Amino acid sequence: MRLSFTLTSASVAALLALAPVSPASAGTAERQAACTALGGTFQPGGPPRNPDPSKDKCTVTTTVVGPAVPAGAPTVTIGQSQNVGDPTSSDSAPVRQPNPTVTTEERNAGEATSASVDVAGTPVVTREERNAGEATSESVIVAGTPTSTTRTEQGTPTTTETPTTTNCRRINDDRSKKPVERCERAVLFTTTTPTTLVTTTTTPRERVTTTTQPRETVITTTTPLTEVITTTQPRELCTTTTFQTVITTTTTQRREHTVTTNQPTTVTTTTTTTKFTFLSGSDVPVPGTPEVTTSSSSGAPIVTPEQVEDAPLVTMSTKAGPEESDTVCTATAPVVTTSEGATRESVNTGVVPAEPVVTVTRKDIAPLVVETEAPGAPIVTTEVRSTGETCLKTPSTAEQRRNRC
Repeated sequence: MRLSFTLTSASVAALLALAPVSPASAGTAERQAACTALGGTFQPGGPPRNPDPSKDKCTVTTTVVGPAVPAGAPTVTIGQSQNVGDPTSSDSAPVRQPNPTVTTEERNAGEATSASVDVAGTPVVTREERNAGEATSESVIVAGTPTSTTRTEQGTPTTTETPTTTNCRRINDDRSKKPVERCERAVLFTTTTPTTLVTTTTTPRERVTTTTQPRETVITTTTPLTEVITTTQPRELCTTTTFQTVITTTTTQRREHTVTTNQPTTVTTTTTTTKFTFLSGSDVPVPGTPEVTTSSSSGAPIVTPEQVEDAPLVTMSTKAGPEESDTVCTATAPVVTTSEGATRESVNTGVVPAEPVVTVTRKDIAPLVVETEAPGAPIVTTEVRSTGETCLKTPSTAEQRRNRC
C-alpha cells in the first residue's frame, strides 16, 4: 500500500536527524521525542495501566493564514470642503477715476545754453629767421690716382729623386744588330721652388664733408579777441491733469475635500492535520493521509484617502491708489541775454623754409693699400749624381743580363 503525505522542511530535517535504533531500545520516550521534533502531539496507545505501543500515534497540525483579499463592494465617504494653505492676493493696476484737476504753469524748459563769439581786432605780424633743427653732415671719400709695385716671393722648395744612368758607351761590335752599352748608375735630383707674384696697389684718398644747416622763417600773427556771450533760456507752458486712482485687490483661497474609500477584505485559513503511526520496534513516525480544511473570515479593511481639489474661494476689495498726472507742455518764446567777456590775444605762428647754410671741408686720410697675389712660374733645378756602380743596357748574354740597368 502506498502512503501519500506532506512534510514541512522542519519535519524532514527532524526525521533525518533521528538515527534508527534497535527494536529492543525503541520505546515511548523515543517515539515522543520524534513526535515532538515534528511539532506534533504524541498519544500513547492503550490505557495507561496497559499501554499498547502498536497503537501509538503522533498528530501534526499546521495552520496557514492567507493574505487579505478584497471582497464585496467598497464604500466611499466624501468629507467637507476645507481651506488649503494661506490665501494669495494680487493687486490690479491703478484705475483712473473721473473728474481730474487741471493746472497750468509757465516755466524754464531745461538748462540755459550759452554761445561765445570772438570779435577780432587789428592783427600784428612779426618775422624771425632761425635754425630749423640739427645740421646734417654727409661725408664722401674721394680717391686719387693709384700706384702699383710688384715683387716675387719664393715658397718652400720640393725635391724628387729618380733613378737614371750616365756616361753610357757601347761595348760590342758596331755590326751587331743591337748595341750593348755600359753605363754608370746615377740619381736625378729635381728641385721645384713655387713663386708668387705680389702686386701692391696704393690709392691716395681724402674725406670731403658737406654740412647743411636748415633754416626757417617764423611768422607770428597776434590778433586781439573780445568774447561776446549770448545766453538763451528755453521756456514752456505746461498743462497738468491729475487723476485719483483705485486699486482692486483679488484674494484667492484654495479649497479641497477628502474622498475615503473603504474596501472590505476576506482572509482564508488552511489547516492541515497529518496523523503518524509507528512500526513495531521503531521510533520513526510513518505519515498517514493528511486532512486539509479551510475557513474564511473578515480581514482588516483597506482604507484609501484621496484629496480632491475644490473650486477656489475668490473675494475682491478696493482701495485708493496713487495719484497719476499727465503733463503736456508747449514751447514759448525763449529769454535771450548778451554780455561781453574778457579780451585775449590769439597768437598764430607759421613757419616757412629759408635758404640753408652749406659748408664743405676736405681732409686727407690714410691711403687704401690693396695687395693681390698670383701664382708665378716655378723655379726648377736638376742635378745628376753617380752612385759609382755600373750596369748594362740591352744586354745580349745571360751574364750581361744579370747586371741589367
